[in-house]
Amino acid sequence: MQLGLVTYQWGKDWDLPTVIKNCEETGFAGVELRSTHKHGVEPSLSAGQRKEVAQRFADSEVALVGLGTACEYHSPDPAELKKNIEETKAFIHLCHDVGGSGIKVRPNGLPAGVPQAKTIEQIGQALDEVAEYGEG
Repeated sequence: MQLGLVTYQWGKDWDLPTVIKNCEETGFAGVELRSTHKHGVEPSLSAGQRKEVAQRFADSEVALVGLGTACEYHSPDPAELKKNIEETKAFIHLCHDVGGSGIKVRPNGLPAGVPQAKTIEQIGQALDEVAEYGEG
């Protein structure tokens, strides 16, 4: 069995070199980097910065398992839904560029006043769209 770290709480205040160093020292084989945290692995990184992140992992004993996003698809507001889908696509590109194996999105709620089935269908359709995009 191998252990991995998700930087949702532990590691949220560590820069990327510290995340990798601490994982190596504790025997964690992989890490999922959560967006919006101090390590700063975000879609706004330049091509050069993305290569640097990929190289840091390549030079370490730690695998970048993936990126944990805050993208969610339950909002009844079409503009909010579209924003989250587009942000997910940006994370797909980032993950590819830094050598991760995938991204995590989250269904984060069932809006009041919206039939549950409608929200679940919307989430499924959004997942279909980003999965098809990610295939490319």
